[in-house]
Amino acid sequence: MKLVSVVVFAYRSAETIVETLESIKRQTYPNIELIITDDGSPDDTVPVVRDWIAKNQGALTAIKLVTSDKNTGLPANINRGLQAAGGAYYKGIAGDDRMTEDAIEHYVRFCEAHPGVFPIAKVRLFNDRNPDAVYSDVQAYCDRCYEFAQKDYKEQYRLLLIQNRIVAPSATFYPMAFVRKVGGYDECYRWFEDYPMNLKAMHAGYRFGLLDRQLVWYRMSDSSVTASSLSKLKKTEMKLFFRKKFWYMFQNGMGWEAVKQCKSWAKVALSRSV
Repeated sequence: MKLVSVVVFAYRSAETIVETLESIKRQTYPNIELIITDDGSPDDTVPVVRDWIAKNQGALTAIKLVTSDKNTGLPANINRGLQAAGGAYYKGIAGDDRMTEDAIEHYVRFCEAHPGVFPIAKVRLFNDRNPDAVYSDVQAYCDRCYEFAQKDYKEQYRLLLIQNRIVAPSATFYPMAFVRKVGGYDECYRWFEDYPMNLKAMHAGYRFGLLDRQLVWYRMSDSSVTASSLSKLKKTEMKLFFRKKFWYMFQNGMGWEAVKQCKSWAKVALSRSV
């Protein structure tokens, strides 16, 4: 059985992370290395994790905690976890989500049966505080993600270059050799990690495939996204476009799309400078 490194990326996760860790401890797959990487949480995330580790020594092949004395952003936090990882596969999960008991078993089985194809599993949306909440827009996005996973490489790459199509919790399962080859996550994109990594994968010739099982519980929040957060995300996405996507589009025969998006981002940049 190949070793799987499950990296839990945490920030302000004190109230939810035990659920995440318990879902990993209950996995049916027998060879798991658990790495919790905390990004300088100001709450009790680290003490809560340390207490859980003390009570669960020996429950998995290995359990490690990586901490930081300052907040560095999601990509850098994950990279610190990856530096401590020694598995043949890497599964990333946020410290407020959880997995079904057979998730890792199915992820590994898929990768072993489909070399060069990265799995996209289905997710279940949930909210402990509002269990009756309906997230129609998010569910529709998830459904489009599953449709995307069933297309061929050329069409997937074209669609992904236009905009992100992958629900992060459903994927983020890679052979570690690929992660090392591409140098991990791009830390210059502080406010998101998944889209640049998935573009790296497709640019390197890999594709995605549908793992038609609901394997991840994706926690939803009732709190609204602030204008400041949206601005940071937009700025990061614009940086990704000019650094990577613009050139990838031209290389993929999408020159007109590149020009169209360039004009759109130029307007955004000009509006911010006024």
